[in-house]
Amino acid sequence: MTRTQLARRTTARPAVVARRVVGTPAEVAATVALVRDSGRLVAMTAPRQIPGDSRVTVTVRFLDNGRPAPAPVRRLRRGHVVAAVAVAVPTLGAVAVAGYLAAVQLVQAVRAAFPLILGGVVVLVVIAALLRRSGRCCPGLHCPGCGH
Repeated sequence: MTRTQLARRTTARPAVVARRVVGTPAEVAATVALVRDSGRLVAMTAPRQIPGDSRVTVTVRFLDNGRPAPAPVRRLRRGHVVAAVAVAVPTLGAVAVAGYLAAVQLVQAVRAAFPLILGGVVVLVVIAALLRRSGRCCPGLHCPGCGH
């Protein structure tokens, strides 16, 4: 705060205001709770039933600080949200299309190379079968246990 703001500040005590609240018991209780939670409640009378009606009345005394309650701050930045959505949706669509095309290309590559992969597997199986063959002689590949 600046010096002039401090100088203008009044230290006068707020006035005590009395108001009569009329409504259903739930409405009156909510109103009293609102004043009590704001820290301005001074006193209140006991609730009295209005004859021939379901409403009740209460007289509430509270501190009036002389200025209206500040309006709730609700700054919705819809422009930013709209801009973010306008950028995010096409970007996500492009990423999804690129991922789909990459997956399709991968599947096509595996299908095209499948005979080659299968041939390599068959060659490895044959080599494994030849190496496991029992006998005294190695089939060209020497192992430490063959003795020659």
